[in-house]
Parts: sequence; structure tokens; C-alpha cells
Amino acid sequence: MNGSPGASGDASEVALPDARKVLSPDPHQAATLWEDITDNELYRKGVSGLAAGDVVFDVGANIGLAALFFTGLVPGLRVFAFEPAEDCFSCLRENVARHGPGITPVQAALGAEPGVRDLTYYPRSPAQSSFYPDAEEDRRNTSVYLANAGFDEELARAFLPAMHQGRSYPVRVTTVSAALDEHGVEEIALLKIDVERAEQDVLDGVGEGAWPRVRRVVAEIHDTDGRLASVAEQLTGRGFHVETGQEALLAGTNVHMLYAARDH
Repeated sequence: MNGSPGASGDASEVALPDARKVLSPDPHQAATLWEDITDNELYRKGVSGLAAGDVVFDVGANIGLAALFFTGLVPGLRVFAFEPAEDCFSCLRENVARHGPGITPVQAALGAEPGVRDLTYYPRSPAQSSFYPDAEEDRRNTSVYLANAGFDEELARAFLPAMHQGRSYPVRVTTVSAALDEHGVEEIALLKIDVERAEQDVLDGVGEGAWPRVRRVVAEIHDTDGRLASVAEQLTGRGFHVETGQEALLAGTNVHMLYAARDH
């Protein structure tokens, strides 16, 4: 979800703390995303105990930082990284070529049914791009996040309006079920979801026949209209053990994390 204020434009090269260089449409956001991902205990738990050859579906892969993190923790992991936004996918593809053996970039969104949908892309906050744009909610969440992170209030106020000015364009949508067949995958060891209010669509696209082929889920949930409890109830009913939490920097927002597993 998150990112610090930054400027849009051509992709920039960013050095990660481990000295690897990655491309990002927004260098400021890339640095913040890497910190968010590596500090996320449920992401670590999601791949804990997985082995070489296991498959992760990274849905909402952005520029590939979560995929790089997962494969760093579990060498030999196979990751299919799904990202529909043009600018982000271009960076994802290059980052995978540089650092991601075992990662397959796929330019598509995952949703409830295959087709084409309009994505609203935020050039100055790519990670908040969405099929369900809500600039007011995004501004509130980002404002709280930046305050929690200690950003100067006046600086944040100056950047916020531009961060959520978007442009819309059509992107390809497929489903988890269709992607399993398309890529010849027997089982998803971890289904990671970060799709800015479209998380229920992704879950609906698993389909009854494919749910037994999903072992774990880790998802960012925007808790609007009781969505967090609803998703937890759905997964519990499918035999998953579910736990939820909220990162410290997101305290006071409606953004939560959910982890679900059958193999706990």
C-alpha cells in the first residue's frame, strides 16, 4: 500500500540495503516498500518452511520487491509475479532479469473473472494504483502512515494532493484458477495478495475447484464495510487457520494484514 512522497517520471535506479540495484517508477516509494516488506513478519511467516520448487503467486507484485525478498529467504522458490500497471511491470521485468532467478513476471491483474478492466494508476504513488480508486481514503491512510513514520507534516501536506492524481487505462485480468492452468502449476504454497481494495476479487477468482491447491494466503486487506472479518470468515470456513495484524506504521489506518494456512 505505502510509499513516501516522491516525484514521477522515467524509472530510476535505487540501491537496496544489500547493494542490489533495482528500477522503480518512484525511487522514494521503492525504498519505503522494501522496508515495509522486509519488516513484515507475516510475509516472513508466509514462506517459512517452504522449500525449493514450491510456488508463490505474488499478486500485485509492483516492481518485484516482495518476490525478491521471498526468493532471498528461500533459494529455489518459484514465484509468479503478477502486475498489470505498465510502468511497474517494465521495472519488474528488469529487476527480475537482474536479480530474480526463479521469478516469472506476468503482465496481468488477477480478479474474479478474466477480461479487461480499467486500472487507475497513480504515477506518484504507484503502489496505491487500484481498480477501486478512492483518493480520499488513500490520502487519509497515507497521511497517517507518514505521521507514524515521522515525516514533516508540512512536507507531507504539500505532496499528498499530487500523490493521488491518477490516470486510467485498460489492463488484462485473469484469475488464480486460470493462471494455475496457464502456467502448469499444481499447487500454490503461498498466495500473496496486495491489490488495493480488490482482494475479494482475487479470492473469488480462485474458484471452488482450485482452493484445495492453495496452502497459505497472506494478504493486505482494506477493512471497509467489515471486509477483514468477512475474508477471515471465508478462509476459516475453507479450513484455514487465520490470524490478523497491523503494522505499526499503519496504526490508525484501515489497512491490515491477514495470514491463513492449512499447514500450521
